[in-house]
Amino acid sequence: MALFFVVSCDMAAQKAPVNQRTVQDGPNLDGVVEVSFKINAEGKVQILDINSTSQQLSEYVLKKLSTVKLEPGDSQHGKIIRYRFVFKKQA
Repeated sequence: MALFFVVSCDMAAQKAPVNQRTVQDGPNLDGVVEVSFKINAEGKVQILDINSTSQQLSEYVLKKLSTVKLEPGDSQHGKIIRYRFVFKKQA
């Protein structure tokens, strides 16, 4: 059973387009994870705040974000990024 999530981004009060992806390896749960982070000088995600309806979904999102690595000097460096992940079971 595949798991769908919707990602919306709010950067400096600007609304980004909503993306939908299928996640085959994620937990099979419904829920929401809201996370704020910034990209540090080494290009890695630094979590600032996370709220979720499920501890398991929080852990899943944190695990995935820990694998993100941007090039030093990327335009996102130092900006606070807010994402809202909405997980829904596929019927």
